[in-house]
Amino acid sequence: MPRFKLLTVEEARTLSRSELLPRIEEEQKYWYRRMNGSEIRVGDDEAFKTFNQIMHIVIAPGRPFPGAQGPLDGDALDRDYWTRPLGELGDL
Repeated sequence: MPRFKLLTVEEARTLSRSELLPRIEEEQKYWYRRMNGSEIRVGDDEAFKTFNQIMHIVIAPGRPFPGAQGPLDGDALDRDYWTRPLGELGDL
């Protein structure tokens, strides 16, 4: 059993990218240890799929990274990208 709580879609919707990144890093280490130690069990596939879904949305939401368009474009996106919960942004 992990020493931390595995991420769920419901929880990720309530957290911002800045809050999610440390959680993703910890859970990524957890899955890496499980896979490399041959400790994956029946039923882990759904939790791993959920983690991957959340991770890919946080890292690559399908839109340009803030500031990629230039310093004057998309300033609202820049402010909200890291601070607003994913659910409010409609990313998850």
